[in-house]
Amino acid sequence: MGSWQIFAAAMVMAGTMAGVLLGLRPQRIPHGRSVADIRARLVAETSPLELPAPLVLLSGHGEPDHAYDSTEAHRVMQDHLDCAVTRCPRKAAAYQVLVDAGKLKPRRALMSPSSHG
Repeated sequence: MGSWQIFAAAMVMAGTMAGVLLGLRPQRIPHGRSVADIRARLVAETSPLELPAPLVLLSGHGEPDHAYDSTEAHRVMQDHLDCAVTRCPRKAAAYQVLVDAGKLKPRRALMSPSSHG
């Protein structure tokens, strides 16, 4: 093996090690992402969404106009997948139908009357 080949191999190894070390260094957090900003965003996302009554009805998240059967409740749960049970009256009604039918077992009492105080 010639001296140029040894030198080239050493340079390749040094470059690889430098790339790995630069990739492992801590990254700077961009502006606007402080802990306080993240907490404020989380509070805003978890606070109840207050829509005026006409908007709730038009958005399809209002109280259902009839009692669901278990098949329809299952479809409503799929349609309202991104909604929270505690915030969407339509999903809450479907959730309760599936719990009462024994098709869904809640992890905790979200909708029980005793949990509301």
